[in-house]
Amino acid sequence: MLGTFEKARAVLDLYTTEHPEWGVTEVARTLGMPTSSTHVLMASLTQMGLLHRTVAGRYRLGFKLLALSQVLLSNTPWREVAEEEMAALFARYGETLSLVAFDGGQIVTVAKFDGRRPGSLRMPNVGSVLPTYQGASGRLLLAHRPWPVVRHVLNDPRVSGLSAGGVPEALRTLEQVLREGAATYEDAGAWSVAAPVRNHNGEVIAALGFSVPLERGPEQRLALLQAVLTTGARISGRIGHVPGLPDDDRMVWMSVGGQERLRTAPRRGRRQG
Repeated sequence: MLGTFEKARAVLDLYTTEHPEWGVTEVARTLGMPTSSTHVLMASLTQMGLLHRTVAGRYRLGFKLLALSQVLLSNTPWREVAEEEMAALFARYGETLSLVAFDGGQIVTVAKFDGRRPGSLRMPNVGSVLPTYQGASGRLLLAHRPWPVVRHVLNDPRVSGLSAGGVPEALRTLEQVLREGAATYEDAGAWSVAAPVRNHNGEVIAALGFSVPLERGPEQRLALLQAVLTTGARISGRIGHVPGLPDDDRMVWMSVGGQERLRTAPRRGRRQG
């Protein structure tokens, strides 16, 4: 049964804004599955409303997902608080701003504001899955996960984009993120920075971040770093976080591979070995 769920998730994960429609043969070839079993799986997902079969025999996402997303958003009250603070932050800087969350080993966009300044970058749509390690927000969120989650993500090249030889350096980078309290990332003409959003239990539930072109100078970058740290702390305070909670008292939900467990929050030096 678990294998079936994993295959169903793999199918749904194929859908993106750039590729919103798939045929059975395409899916089977991409995922390395038999065409016959792929057809059965996609037909089942269609019966559940998670996929929709077009008159041409291809498949799009079903409207059941939209209904489920509305349930999720209506039961995520901190998102509204975050968007209020994000709107004020965006009004001040006008740079591309996003809020992302860690869900089942993936980084998912929860809210965003596309920049209005010359050369501003554009973020993927809300609900899009972002690289888990190749970005400031992903690194920030991953650094605050329990060690079993970090190990699971980094050792899976399909998720992390890392080779086995790159894992030790990645661990050192995540330790630095914990020490500094924020994450930065630079690649392909872009620079990004992310700061944590914590709930009442001290758990890092989201990352607030700016993404800007590299030509934004050091002074601008420093201002953006300070801004996301301040705003992230403000959001955290509004949803009940009290700074100074001892690490030994902080717990986080570990959710990877379909299992959810409450674990002690990661602390510096816990990842050796």
